[in-house]
Amino acid sequence: MNTTMTIGGAAISLAIFIVNARSWWKGNRELKALIPYGGGLVTGASWTLCIGGVFGWVAVQAVDMGNKTGNKAVAATTGAQDGGGLAHGSLGTLSYAGACAVLVAAIVGAIVWKAAGKADKKRMAGGVFTGLTLCATAGFAKLMTWVPDLYNAVGAKAVEVLNGGLAL
Repeated sequence: MNTTMTIGGAAISLAIFIVNARSWWKGNRELKALIPYGGGLVTGASWTLCIGGVFGWVAVQAVDMGNKTGNKAVAATTGAQDGGGLAHGSLGTLSYAGACAVLVAAIVGAIVWKAAGKADKKRMAGGVFTGLTLCATAGFAKLMTWVPDLYNAVGAKAVEVLNGGLAL
């Protein structure tokens, strides 16, 4: 399985991003309306950091699915064949405490998913897919380098609190 994002795969992910951005722009433009998609985007990005685990496997599968779908869509609609791959990206690494924070966030995300309405579930799923796939590109990964820092900081603070250190 290859984790290099193709141009066609990235086109599908960018289309999902644009549809969500347009929906927000045409709406009330409230920041809270960005939470389902944005939360999904950060979730997907964080899973790309979990290579070797189930979340990492999901990330690889999403890139593969996005590539196949995007390449077929481009070929079927335009006739163009094989645009090639994009430069591979990486967000960085998680500390063990950061990895624990990703797991806790995923559990909270599952609870939020269960309580969400149909429209928010679609936005969340689109965000996760976009985060999983676009973080495989060098440019988008560079934009999201704050994600592992966030999880590592939250995990480190939780360890400090659990060890009897300073309160939150």
